[in-house]
Amino acid sequence: MAPSPPLLLLLLVLTGLGLAAAQPEGPFPPFQQQRSTNAADAAALRAVFQQWGLAAAAGAPEEDPCQKRVWLQSFATNASIDCGCDAANGECRITHLNVTGFWNISVIPPALFNLTELVSLDLSNNNLSGSIPPEVSNLSKLETWHFNNNKLSGPFPNESSRLGSLQSLWMFDNYIEGLLPEFIANFTNLTDLRIYGMKLRGPIPKNFSNLINLEKLMLGDLDGGNSTFNFIADWANLSTLSLRKCGIIDQLPSTPPKLPKLTYLDLRSNNLSGSIQQLLPYRSSRYLYVGENNFSGQLPSEIVQSSLAFENLTLLNCLGMKECNRTSYTNPITSFAVNCGGKQKTYQDSLPITFSDDTSNLGAAGIHVDTDKQWVVSHVGSDPVVSESPGIVNTNQGFLGVDMPELYQTARTSRSALSYYVVGLSNGKYTVQLFFAEIVIDSQLNHGPGRRLFNIDIQDQNIKTDFDITKEAGGFRRPMNITYEVTVDNPVLKIHLYWNGRGTCCIPYEGAYGPLVSAIRVFRPKNPNNIPPPTPPRSARPDNKRRGVVVGIAALCIAMAVISSSVAYLWWKWVSLVKHPNA
Repeated sequence: MAPSPPLLLLLLVLTGLGLAAAQPEGPFPPFQQQRSTNAADAAALRAVFQQWGLAAAAGAPEEDPCQKRVWLQSFATNASIDCGCDAANGECRITHLNVTGFWNISVIPPALFNLTELVSLDLSNNNLSGSIPPEVSNLSKLETWHFNNNKLSGPFPNESSRLGSLQSLWMFDNYIEGLLPEFIANFTNLTDLRIYGMKLRGPIPKNFSNLINLEKLMLGDLDGGNSTFNFIADWANLSTLSLRKCGIIDQLPSTPPKLPKLTYLDLRSNNLSGSIQQLLPYRSSRYLYVGENNFSGQLPSEIVQSSLAFENLTLLNCLGMKECNRTSYTNPITSFAVNCGGKQKTYQDSLPITFSDDTSNLGAAGIHVDTDKQWVVSHVGSDPVVSESPGIVNTNQGFLGVDMPELYQTARTSRSALSYYVVGLSNGKYTVQLFFAEIVIDSQLNHGPGRRLFNIDIQDQNIKTDFDITKEAGGFRRPMNITYEVTVDNPVLKIHLYWNGRGTCCIPYEGAYGPLVSAIRVFRPKNPNNIPPPTPPRSARPDNKRRGVVVGIAALCIAMAVISSSVAYLWWKWVSLVKHPNA
């Protein structure tokens, strides 16, 4: 039976649509064929890529940049652009340029400043050196400018003051010097400002209070020039405030600023004083770090959980100087060894060496006291962006041609500071041996620029600044040791490894930075001129004194307390309570 006329009409329409769909399309829809990159922008980009040795990646001269847009893209390296196109005339201007993660990029080409429509410029994690050219003022439309983790030096140019549209400025881990620029206070659109790990000097300008749109403010490592809190205003959107090592000599404001969204507050390594009760207005913050200051008084019970891991809250106010600095013990020791981040290991030397287990999870901040009360490890600090800290890292790769190779397969790490305290050493001379192998950041992988830098102090004496394991060892996953001679006249030996704001932050993953150590050993030299250990007095319960000192260290030197929301922490240094032994 023949189809009815309406059905026949429908079949013809469907057939026509099918034939139309089967026709081959042109290379681009008609409106895209007319779009092309502005000639001046295309020429500038090719000149920049050529000077950076990316000419092959940039494509042939006839290739249109705004059609290609992405040349290289991985977690560690990126070479890409984005464009804004005029619908009327089809012309496209380059608005975003991201070139990150290239060791061979060491200069800023003049042609870069011909890309005057840029709103975002990310040149982080390269090897740029020299000063920032004043021509940066040509980029007056910039909203995002990141040049962190390079080797740029000299002052921050005054011409940068013309970049009034900036919303995000990252300039950490360089060698920029001079005063912290006051004109930054005029960048009132800023939501994210990060300046640390450089050679800038304080004070923090008072008119930074004009930055009313801030969501993240991270300042640190400012030399000279004492600062106060007079630059902090009622910042309604601020969630992260980090002022580590800013030379702040002040008390916390008696009338706290209104910071309703604050979740991360870091005031470590300043010279803050006054009652610890001043922290009460900040008890709602998720992370609270106030270490290495001079607070006094008892820790407010309002900000301490009942589940606090110490035996008794009164231990936080703990022992006075006299108790912590006794020079005789009923059971003195003359050696110590720990497998940082790893399980107990015993090796046969002229005398057997046992490296203690150090596998406790310390969380965002925490302590572990060894079961025989011989040593304590503390960790403090979490990343304000990436809250989870790995704490312990490991590798399955073996280490050949080295003694005790298993020690290098694990390590303890921190995004801020690690401290090991050895308790009860007899007076005398000792060798401190630190074991290292970089097992996380492979600086040669894809020619990436990842690097870990940190400082090392022993007995409050700096022995290494900007210590780079890979550089010192001659490569990734290569073991190396540091030895240091120390005279112990205090029964507490302190080994402190800490981040100083330098090194990459996010290679091979976000938060991959800060100190890392594989093992520690402390022993007497072979021919020491040592004072013999004191004769142990007769006493019942011989380990009680050492236990008291270790708990005192846990409370005083590490002083970690859970605050408010159960995952925040408080930490202040030993000397702050030593100055107030009866607090």
